[in-house]
Amino acid sequence: MSVKPKVCLVCGDKSIGKNFGAVSCESCKAFFRRNAAKVEEYICYFNDNCKIDLITRRFCRTCRLKKCFAIGMRQDWILNDNEREVRRIKIETKRLKRKHSVGNDFIDS
Repeated sequence: MSVKPKVCLVCGDKSIGKNFGAVSCESCKAFFRRNAAKVEEYICYFNDNCKIDLITRRFCRTCRLKKCFAIGMRQDWILNDNEREVRRIKIETKRLKRKHSVGNDFIDS
């Protein structure tokens, strides 16, 4: 039984996991983070009906962003710089605690 690699639900590229609530690739994750909160409106020149795939994902920002929202990417999950730093510190602290406790387990045995 072979495990089928996960694909980005926006463009079909190889997925890196769940980002902002939906399975996506690194490119679509970065695109969503940069564009979801922008006030400016993009215009689709093809009736808001562009096919978004690995090749065409750079052609129409409007349809790509619309597809990001359609697959469940959540704008409210985008962290600002302060939130990102707090999260990074929390992860690092937890990692160090785990590493320290694993080291103590070997000493006690």
